[in-house]
Amino acid sequence: MIHEDHLTYHANLAVSHSKLEAFRRRPALYYKKYVTKQIPPEEPGTAFRIGSAAHCSILEPLEMAHRYAIRPEGIDRRTKEGKERWAIFETESAGRVIIDTDEAAQIIKMTDAVRQHDLAAQLLAHGQPELTWRTGGSLALQCRTDWFNPDGCELSNGRPYVCDVKTVESLDDDAFANFERAVFRYGYHRQAGFYLPLITELFGKPVFDFFFIVVEKAEPFGVAVYRLTDQVVSIGQDETIADLRRLARCISSNEWPNIEPTLREIGVPSWYGKGGAS
Repeated sequence: MIHEDHLTYHANLAVSHSKLEAFRRRPALYYKKYVTKQIPPEEPGTAFRIGSAAHCSILEPLEMAHRYAIRPEGIDRRTKEGKERWAIFETESAGRVIIDTDEAAQIIKMTDAVRQHDLAAQLLAHGQPELTWRTGGSLALQCRTDWFNPDGCELSNGRPYVCDVKTVESLDDDAFANFERAVFRYGYHRQAGFYLPLITELFGKPVFDFFFIVVEKAEPFGVAVYRLTDQVVSIGQDETIADLRRLARCISSNEWPNIEPTLREIGVPSWYGKGGAS
C-alpha cells in the first residue's frame, strides 16, 4: 500500500474496479476510454464535486483548505473593483477546486452528521485514508481505499476492514435509488469483490469486511452504515473474476466487442395500455 494523490492513481494504466465496470458495460467502451483514449475523461459535475469534497472533509479534514477554495460572495465582475477582487481570489486559490458557500455549508453538515453517528465514528476512529493498492504482472490491478484499518474495531470483531464513503440523495426505504438497490445497480458488490482479494494479497493477512458509510446530501443529512455479507462479497468476487478473464481475452485477441449485431423487436409495453393510443 502506498500514499499517492488521486491524479497519480488515475493516470496509472493498471486495471481498477471503475475501469472494469466500463469493460463490463461494453468492451469497446473500455478500449476507447483507457487504451486508445479516444474518449476523453468526463468533466466533473456538481454532484461529483460535492461528493469528492465530502470525502475529503470526512476522511482528510486537514487537506480541505489545500484542495478546496470557497467562492467569495458579493463580487461583481462587471466592475473594475470586482474584476480586481476576483483576480486576487483566482491567484490565491490556484490549483484548488472552487466551491460555493452553499456547497461548503452542505459539506460541513454532511461531515458533522458522519462524525456524530456512533457506528461511523467508530469505523473512522483509527486507520488510514486514501491508500493505493497495486499489483504488477501482465494484468496489473489497483484499487484505492477510502479508509483502511489494519487493526480492526469492535464492529469488525477485531478484523482488518475496508470502509467506503458514499453520498446519496435519500436513505428512505422507498427512495427511487435507495442504497440497498444501488449496491447491485452500480456494482458495489463487485467493488468489494475486486478490493478484498487484492488487499489480502498485498497486506499479507485476510481482509474480509467491507463497510459502507452512507450520508445524505440534503436535510436531514441521515447516515447509515452497511456491511456486505460474505455471500454478497462472494458473488461480487465471482463476477469480477469472470470480467477479468474476459478482459484478458480481449487484450490477447485485440478484439473489443461493441453492441451485438442482432435484430431487436419492440413490442407494446405494459404501461402503454391496451389497444394503443387512446
